[in-house]
Parts: sequence; structure tokens; C-alpha cells
Amino acid sequence: MAATVNDLDFLAPAVASMALPDKERALAMAAEYRPACLPEKKQDEAQLWYAAWLLYGIKQQRAAEDDGVLARPGVVSEKEGDLQRTYGQVEGAEDPAGFHGRYQRLARLCGIGVATVRTNPRGC
Repeated sequence: MAATVNDLDFLAPAVASMALPDKERALAMAAEYRPACLPEKKQDEAQLWYAAWLLYGIKQQRAAEDDGVLARPGVVSEKEGDLQRTYGQVEGAEDPAGFHGRYQRLARLCGIGVATVRTNPRGC
């Protein structure tokens, strides 16, 4: 089973309203990030989460551009009168919907090593 646009719409309804060509392109880009060590179904899931993360970021950028308010990296708060900015890091700001976090949980499974034990120890 391959990752499909229907699966993407089901798992990430936040991006379901985006144009079909955008979703297909995101799925094609996300295919390069499929963790090869996982079973096929989990690879599909990881691809879907990665595509959702890409699309959600695009959606946020487009919304910000339409509103005329472009987010500045590192700005936590901003006041307009006598311009005042507070810089810092907001927890979860880089992945507000959690799509990349779900991808990372699956991809991290490939990074876990396996301990092996020899029954017949060999010398150097």
C-alpha cells in the first residue's frame, strides 16, 4: 500500500483543503524521507506525517502572507506603539500541529541500535 492523498486528508484534516497538486508534490517530496528500516505500512505512515508537516508549513506561510503579517523567527511577542519586541523560543512553535514530531517518532526507530551477544567469544 502506498501513501495516498486520501490517507493524507484522513490523518491531517488541517491540510485537506489544500490543492491536490500541492498534496501530490508534498507526498512525492516526502517519499525521499521514508525510513527504510520500518515495515512498508509504517514507512507509508511516516511519509504521510512528513508530507502533512510540509503542507502545514506552507499553509501557515500563505495565511501569514494573506494577513499581511509575516512571522519573524525568534520573536515571542511584539507591541506596536513604541515598537517593543521580545525574542526567545516558544515550545512547539516550530511544529504546532505535531506532524513532524509524529514523523520523528517513527524515524527514530531506525536509529535504535540492537545489542548482540556472542556465544563463542573470539580473540582479537
